[in-house]
Amino acid sequence: MADHVKSNKDGFTLDKLLTLLGDIDSQPDWRTPATKACAYYDGDQLSEAVRKVLRDRGQPEIVHNMIGPTIDGVLGLEARSRSDLMIVADDENGDDLAKALNEKFKDSWRLSHADRACSDAYASQLKAGIGWVEVTKNPIPFAAPYRVKFIHRREVWWDWNAQEADRSDARWMLRKKWLDLDEALATFPEHKEILKNSVNLWEDFYNTVDKEHVDDHALHSAWHDSQSWTRGQSEWLDQTRNRVLLQVIYYKVWKRAHVIKMSDGRVIEYDKNNQIHQAAVQSGKVTLEYAAFPNVREAWFVGPHRIIDRPSEAPGGMYNLVPFIGYQKDASGEPYGLISRMVPAQDGINARVIRLNYLLQARRVIADEDATQLSDKRLKEEIEKPDGYIPLNPERKNKLKASDALSIQNDVGIAAQQFNLMQNDMKLIQDTAGVYNSMLGQDSNATSGIAISNLVEQGTTTLAELNDNFHFSRNRVGDLLLAYIIEELKPQNNVQVTANRDDKAKRKQIVLNQPNESGKRDNDVARWKGHLALAPVKATPTYRQQQATLLSNVMAQIPPEAQAATMPMFVELMDLPNKEEFLATLRQALNIPKSQEDMSEEELAQAQAQAEKAQAMEQLQMQEIQGNMEKLALEREQLKVKILELQKKTETEEVKDDKLIAETEKILSEVRRSNAEIAAMKSNVQANIQQQLDAIQV
Repeated sequence: MADHVKSNKDGFTLDKLLTLLGDIDSQPDWRTPATKACAYYDGDQLSEAVRKVLRDRGQPEIVHNMIGPTIDGVLGLEARSRSDLMIVADDENGDDLAKALNEKFKDSWRLSHADRACSDAYASQLKAGIGWVEVTKNPIPFAAPYRVKFIHRREVWWDWNAQEADRSDARWMLRKKWLDLDEALATFPEHKEILKNSVNLWEDFYNTVDKEHVDDHALHSAWHDSQSWTRGQSEWLDQTRNRVLLQVIYYKVWKRAHVIKMSDGRVIEYDKNNQIHQAAVQSGKVTLEYAAFPNVREAWFVGPHRIIDRPSEAPGGMYNLVPFIGYQKDASGEPYGLISRMVPAQDGINARVIRLNYLLQARRVIADEDATQLSDKRLKEEIEKPDGYIPLNPERKNKLKASDALSIQNDVGIAAQQFNLMQNDMKLIQDTAGVYNSMLGQDSNATSGIAISNLVEQGTTTLAELNDNFHFSRNRVGDLLLAYIIEELKPQNNVQVTANRDDKAKRKQIVLNQPNESGKRDNDVARWKGHLALAPVKATPTYRQQQATLLSNVMAQIPPEAQAATMPMFVELMDLPNKEEFLATLRQALNIPKSQEDMSEEELAQAQAQAEKAQAMEQLQMQEIQGNMEKLALEREQLKVKILELQKKTETEEVKDDKLIAETEKILSEVRRSNAEIAAMKSNVQANIQQQLDAIQV
C-alpha cells in the first residue's frame, strides 16, 4: 500500500489495521449488556414491547428506579472517603527530591482535574463494568500542561488476550474519536488535502485527474487507499456534519538489544553512538546485557489513511490509557459492574408495580349475550367510570338475579401478594449490591450506633473488591502522570521548587537538577534511585471531622494538662482560615513547644541556643551541688573525729560530766543534720536526672 508517513514505512500498515478491526468484531459482546446497565441507572428500564402493551391498556409507563439511588450512594461513599496521593521515597537519601516532586505532582493533579476524571471512571466502573482515564500532554498551549481525562468505553478497544489488571500486557489498544473537519485540518495541516477529499468522496480529485490526465498525482496513493478500504464508509465518515473518525492505535514492537544496568539499579537501553555509554561500558562501571523488551508506538489513522506513526509520547513504555475494571467473568473475561447483578431484581420491581396498577383498574366482566343492550366498548367504558350507568336488557332470558346476567369482578386480593413480592425485590436490590440503608443515610433495623457502624463496615467490606480495583487504577494514573513530570524535568537545570508552601514554619526551597563541582547534578530526577510510591493520605472534610470527633471524645477523658497538650492536634483537623497562625498563637498561649519537624530554621537555631544555655546552667547547678556535698562530707568526717576523741576521753578519765554529755549530743545532732542534707541533695539530683530522662523524645 502507499503510505503518507515519511518517518516510518514499516509501522502499523493498513492491512494490520484491517486485521485488528476483524479481531475486534470477533470479541465477546459485552458492550450491549453494559449499555443496558447504564440505561437502567438512567431509568430507561422498559422494553419497547412492554411500552406498547402499556399504551394499549392506557397505563402510564411507571418505573420504580431503585438502582439509581443505590449506585448514587456508593458514588457518595467514594467522594466522602477520597484520599490524596503523596509521593514518598524508598530511602532517606531521596527525601528532598520526593518533597519537590510531590509539590509538582500535586499541582499537576489539581490543574488537570484528575480527581474528577477518576471519579467519572469509578462511576462507569460501577455501572458498565469498565471506565477509562487518559493521561497525555495537553495539546492546547494555554491550558494546564497535562490532561487527565475520562474516556467513554465506546471509544476504547484493547487486546482481549491481555491478563494484567491494568492491561499493560496488551499488544495493542485502540482509541477512536470523531473530529469535525475544521478541527482535523487545524490538527493535521500537512494532510489537509487528504482530509478534504475524503469528506467529499474524492470528487475534486476525480475532476483534477480527468482534466490534467496525470497518473502520478501527489494524492494518487491516498486515493488508492480509499478504494482498497473494505470497511463501511459510515464507520469513519459523517458527511452530514463533515466529521471524520480518528483512530489511534497504541501497539508494542518487541526488540532484542543491549541494555545497561547501573549500580543504583536503573536500566537504560544502550546507545552505541553515545560516547558516554561507550565510556561507561569500557570503564566497567556498568553491566552490559542482551535483553528482549517492547517499545510502545502509536499509529494515527483517518479512515484508511495513516497520517502518523511514531514512538508513543507516554514515558517508560507505558500506555496512556488506564482501565478501571469492576468485575470480570471467569469464562470470557468480560467486564461487568454492580448494576448487572441488580437488573433481575429491578425487573421484578417494575413488573410488580405495573401489575399492581393494572389490578387496581382492571375489571373482569361475565355477562350473558342479552344482559344489556350496550355495545362491548360502551359497556367497558361505563364499567371503568366511578359513576357508570349500565341498564339491563328487560328482554333478557336470565331475569331471576341481575348478578346472574351480569357480573363484574376484580383481583384486588392478589394485590397484597404482589406488593409483598415487590418489597422482597426492593430488599434484594441492596442485598445483591452489598449496600445497606445505613450506608445510604436511611432508616434501618439497627438502632444503636455500634450496630449501624457494623452495617456500614459490612457494606464497605462487600464493596472491597470494587474499591480495591479502583484504588489500583487510580494509583496507575498517578504513576503515569508522575512519569510525564519526571520526563519533562530531566533536561532542565536548577528547577526551583517550594515545598510545604501552606506552612510557613515548614516552607523550604529545594533545587532540582542542580549542577555541582563534580560535573553531576544534585537532586537529579534522572538519577532517582528506586521507585516512587503513591501513599494514600486521607484529606476529605468528612474524614477529618470523624477524626476530630474521636479525638474530642478522648480529650474529654484525660486530665486538663494533657488536654492542653493535645489541643494543637485537634485544631489540625479543623478547616479554619489562617490555621497555622492560630496554632502558633495557641502554642504560645499554652506554652506548648513545637516538634523539631514543625520548626523553621530560625526557630531551630533559637531552640538549640536555649538548649545549650539550659545545659550550661544545669552544669553550673550540678557543680554547686557537688561542692556542697563535698563540704558536708568533710564536716561529717571532722565531726566523726571529734566524737572519737570524746569517747576516748570518757573512757580514760571515767567521768560523767553533764557538760561533756551535752557536747556529745550536740555533735550527734549535727551529724544527723548533715546526713539529712546529703540525702536531700542526692534525692534532688536523682529527681533532676529522672526529669531529664522523661524529657527525652524517643
